[in-house]
Amino acid sequence: MSRKKEIKEILDILLDYKGEKIKDYCSNRLSQGMDPYDIFNELSSGLEEIGMGFEDQEFQRYFTSDLIVSGKNMKKAIEILKKHFKKSLKAKGMVIVGTVKGDVHDIGKMIFSITLESNGFKVIDLGVDVGKESFIQEIKVNKPNILGISALLSSTIFYMEEVIDELKKEKLRDKVKVIVGGKAVSEEFAMKIGADAYGKDSMEGLRKCISFIEAEK
Repeated sequence: MSRKKEIKEILDILLDYKGEKIKDYCSNRLSQGMDPYDIFNELSSGLEEIGMGFEDQEFQRYFTSDLIVSGKNMKKAIEILKKHFKKSLKAKGMVIVGTVKGDVHDIGKMIFSITLESNGFKVIDLGVDVGKESFIQEIKVNKPNILGISALLSSTIFYMEEVIDELKKEKLRDKVKVIVGGKAVSEEFAMKIGADAYGKDSMEGLRKCISFIEAEK
């Protein structure tokens, strides 16, 4: 099957408003012995396509209703697949995660959170559209090892730097490691704003979080 045909099939599954196709898709892939993380990656490629189509101001191919439907279907997939995650890597630590102010996308963050929890981390998920004050308050109260900041929209990634600047103002920057991620974020951008790490996907983010914890020992 060509890549174009694969994406078309995934889009059809994610945009099924009845939510039945996603169940069959996950079950079939699992029965074929496919790794649940690879299934996530396949579905994520479809979500990325929908996200780009929604943001395209010149030729908007997808709309708010499409984001809602695809998001609900992805959450169904997560519920089906998460029990199949292998706890092959063990680590102890706390991570606070949140999608920055102005951005309401949470699927990638949710996948990252589940990946962390499946490998021994305690995760506090602040949700979406999170302001810097909320990040600071939660860090003061819970004292996490790591802060994970997510953004999908290119118009919201610069708020990540505001969060990091606020950490500095509150004298918390040296108390917590910061990892950033999301489709609009890059390694170069992460280093530019002063983050400690960039995670291009949930597994890379997991590895970097584990390295932070191991470095503390």
